[in-house]
Amino acid sequence: MSKKRRNRGNWYGNHFWQSDAYNRRVYVKNLDMLLSLAINRFKWVGMPDTCDIRFFETQLHRYGFATLCHPADMPDVWQTLIANPVTPFNVYGIPTAWRATGYDQTNYEVTTENGELCYYDWSRSNPWNALEIFARKLTHYERTEDINLTHQHKPMIFIAPQEQKQQLVNLLKQVDGYEPAVLGDDKTFANMVESVTTIDTGVPLITEDLARSKQNVFNEALLYLGIPHLAFEKGERMIEDEARANTAPTNINLLNCLQARREFCDKVNERFGLELSVYFNQDWESDNFNYINNIEAMAQDNFLDTGAGGDL
Repeated sequence: MSKKRRNRGNWYGNHFWQSDAYNRRVYVKNLDMLLSLAINRFKWVGMPDTCDIRFFETQLHRYGFATLCHPADMPDVWQTLIANPVTPFNVYGIPTAWRATGYDQTNYEVTTENGELCYYDWSRSNPWNALEIFARKLTHYERTEDINLTHQHKPMIFIAPQEQKQQLVNLLKQVDGYEPAVLGDDKTFANMVESVTTIDTGVPLITEDLARSKQNVFNEALLYLGIPHLAFEKGERMIEDEARANTAPTNINLLNCLQARREFCDKVNERFGLELSVYFNQDWESDNFNYINNIEAMAQDNFLDTGAGGDL
């Protein structure tokens, strides 16, 4: 059996049969990035130890709702599971019963007696479609940039007689691999010069334009998720009212999601006696740690001279 093997599974290659796999990997990378940003926007406090907050937030983003519930015969075992609504609905379109399911074949009925539904946002939308659209757009710009860079790396189309095709291929492989391209003798060189024709594709380098367009798509995704960002390149200093107006849509989108979660917490706390709450996610623990340790380090290095500079 030959030791040579045509590795068609290398997704990082530039061959046409590898493009689909690589496109898919770039798309999944972008979708994972957006989902990671989305599910880490909120900090849950008071969630029972038997619950999985990551799974709960993931289901909210995947389906638009999820449930906190417990089996009827185990009132102390709270779970955050996938919700599958069943009829009947009340006058406002809210399910009065649903099935709670998990990946271990957990499946039981839930009503307001043993659980509560949480919606992704107050408008009860499903964000997964938007996340997929943004991920696809980002992927399109990234792959277009890859193609444009490839055209800069290989700006020529070569036309040669059939009998010199392999020789030309080997020569270009050396160039592509950053190796010296050496021809064997003067006759070979002369034949190549006389018989090979090149066409300059003339493709311009447009990576900067693509990068700006990609950043605009990313900004749209951040706006949709309610994540603060610089909406456009700063041309001059904005006054306070202009800055507030610029961030208002972002803040409203974030509050739209927070309001649904807080409404869910109020219902759960009132009905089941839990102490559940949710906030914008910020890493105060690291900020406090850094602040305290920086003060201690400065004191040890005599930067805090209370005799000369007074007490802090």
